Amino acid sequence: MSRKILILLTSIAIATCCLIATAAGQERHGDAPVVTRWAAFSLDEKFRAETGLTARKLAVLFLTPDKGWHTYSDNPGPLGKPTRLTMSADGGKNILAAFYPPGTPQPDALNPSLVVNAYAGRTPLFVPLDGDAAELAGSLELLLCAADKCMPVKLDLRYRVPDGRLPAARDQGWWPRFAAALQSRPAPAASAAAPVINPTQQTSGVGAWAGLKPRYFQPQLEVAGISKAVLFGLLAGLILNFMPCVLPVISIKLSALVAGADAADATQRTRRFREHNLYFALGALIYFLILGALLGATGLAWGQIFQRAEIVLALAALIFALALSLFGVFSLPVIDLKFGGMTAHPRAQALFTGLLATLLATPCSGPFLGGVLGWTLLQPAWVISTVFLCVGLGMALPYLVMALFPGMARLFPKPGPWTGHLEKIVGLLLMGTSVYLLGILPGTRLLSALVLLWLTACAAWLWGVAGPGLDSLRNVLLKLCAAALAAAGLFFALRPADALPPPEDYAETVLRQSLGRETVVVDFTADWCPSCKALEQTTLAPARLAEFKKRYGLRLMRADLTGRNPGAESLLQALGSQSIPLLAIFPKDAPDRPLVLRDLFTPSQLEEALETTARP
Repeated sequence: MSRKILILLTSIAIATCCLIATAAGQERHGDAPVVTRWAAFSLDEKFRAETGLTARKLAVLFLTPDKGWHTYSDNPGPLGKPTRLTMSADGGKNILAAFYPPGTPQPDALNPSLVVNAYAGRTPLFVPLDGDAAELAGSLELLLCAADKCMPVKLDLRYRVPDGRLPAARDQGWWPRFAAALQSRPAPAASAAAPVINPTQQTSGVGAWAGLKPRYFQPQLEVAGISKAVLFGLLAGLILNFMPCVLPVISIKLSALVAGADAADATQRTRRFREHNLYFALGALIYFLILGALLGATGLAWGQIFQRAEIVLALAALIFALALSLFGVFSLPVIDLKFGGMTAHPRAQALFTGLLATLLATPCSGPFLGGVLGWTLLQPAWVISTVFLCVGLGMALPYLVMALFPGMARLFPKPGPWTGHLEKIVGLLLMGTSVYLLGILPGTRLLSALVLLWLTACAAWLWGVAGPGLDSLRNVLLKLCAAALAAAGLFFALRPADALPPPEDYAETVLRQSLGRETVVVDFTADWCPSCKALEQTTLAPARLAEFKKRYGLRLMRADLTGRNPGAESLLQALGSQSIPLLAIFPKDAPDRPLVLRDLFTPSQLEEALETTARP
C-alpha cells in the first residue's frame, strides 16, 4: 500500500471520527410531526467559573416540529402543556437537569385571544453533563399543535455521548439561547450536571401523584359501584345517540329509519322494519361487548383506537367504498347500505351498519359517560364487559323500541322515487364522513390517505364493471384486479411511517455559512408541484437521500415554495430558473459553481452529478 493511499485512509478515518463526535442521532418518531436530534459539546473553564457549575459537557436535544406545527415552552402561559425533558445517565443512577430556552410569545393557534410561549422551528433543549456520563436515556413529553388540532406526545429517547474532543458550545449559534435558559431557570451551584430531581422520586405514572385528592364539580355524577355504573351506562349510551359528535354517522343511522320503505305491502314493510332495527341494535351490542373485552385486556382508554392511523385509514376507505356503492358504481355481495328490497342480504347489512355506526361514535363522550368510564376501566374485566354492555344497550335502545313497535314504520313516507334520491344524499354524507376521518390523521399521512381513496375508487369501478357473480373468466379477472388495487392502496397507506429525518429547511444564512465547508444540496419544491412530489417519491426518496448523505457527506436543504419564500425565490433566479423542480449542488471545493439539475431526473443522473461534485 503506497504512502499516499495510507495518508488518505488515515485522513478519512480521522474525519469520520470527528463526524461521529459531532453528529447526533436524528429520529422521526412514528407519525408524530416532530424530528429530534442529539449533539454533544464541551463547556470551557470560563463558563464553569461564571456559573458555578462543574459540568464539562453539554448534551443538546434539537427539537424540530414539522412545518405548520409548534409546541410549548416549559412555561407555556395561560394555555398549552409545558415541554418536559426527563433524562438520566448510566442506567438511571444519575438524574439530569434539563434547561429550556424561553419560548416565543405568540397568539395561540386555537385561541388567538391568548398569548402563549411557543417553540416553532428548530429549538435546542440543554442537558449539562459531568465527565463520566456516557449513556443517556429518558423521555420527552410535549403537546404538538397545528392550526386545527393538537397531539400530546411522549417520546422515548436514548443517546450515547461520543468520546474524544467535542466542539465548543460557546462557538455555536444557539449559545445565547443557552445563556437565556440558565437565567430563566437557575441551576444549583457545585453540581456536576445541575440535578434538580430527586433520584428516588417517581416522575411518571399514577404513583407520582399518590397524594393527590381531586374534587369534582358534579360529585353526584361520579361512580363508585357497579349498580350506579350500570344505570349511568344505560343513560350515557342513550344520550350518545344525540350528541353533536355523532353527526358523521347520521347517514348510516338513516338506514334504520327507512328500512323496508319500498316493501310491496304494509305487512312486509312492518316485518322488514322490525328485522332491520333488531339486527342494527344487535350490531351495537356486539361492538360494545368486543370493545369492553379489548379495553379490559389492553388497558386502552375510551376512543384511543382512533389514535391508530391504520384503523382510521381503513375506516375512511371502507366508508368511501360504501358511498360509491350508493352511487351505483358497484355492489358488494353481502355488505352495502342500499335501502329495503334492493339489499340482497338485509340481516347482514343491518348487523354491519349497527357495528359501523357504533364504531364511528366511539370517540364521542357525553353526560354521565366520563364518570362511568373513570370508575369502570379500573375494575376487573367482567365488570368492564358488564358496564359496556349496558352502554351498548342504551345506545341500541331507540332501535329496540322501533323493533318492539314496528307499526312506527307507518310514520315514514310510502315507497317511491324518494328512496333513490335518499341513497345519493346518504352517499354524499358518507363521503363527508371520510373527510372527517382524514382530518383526524397526522399531516404526514394525508398523501397516503388520498392515494388509498383513489385506488379504492378504481377498484370499486372495476368491481362494478365485472358485474355480479363469478360465472366467467372476465368477471374473475376484473375482480382479482379490483382486489389487487384495493390491497395496493392499503399497503401504500398502512406502510410504516418513514423514520428518516427530512432535509432541513432552506435558510440563506445557513447556506452561506456552509459554503466551502461542506457540499450542500438544495432541493426546490412545493406542494402544488406534481413533478416535485413525484421526485420525492422516487429519485429524492428519504432512504436514497440518507444513503447519498452518508456516502458523500452532504448537507441537505429543502427550499419550500408552496407559499411566498423571497429568500428561496431569489436563489432560484440566481440559478437561472423561474420554474421547479430544480436541485442545486454546491460543491465544497467550488461553492461558486453549483451544478443544477432541472425538471425530472433519475437516481442514476443524481448519483452521476454527486460523483462529479461531491466525491471525497
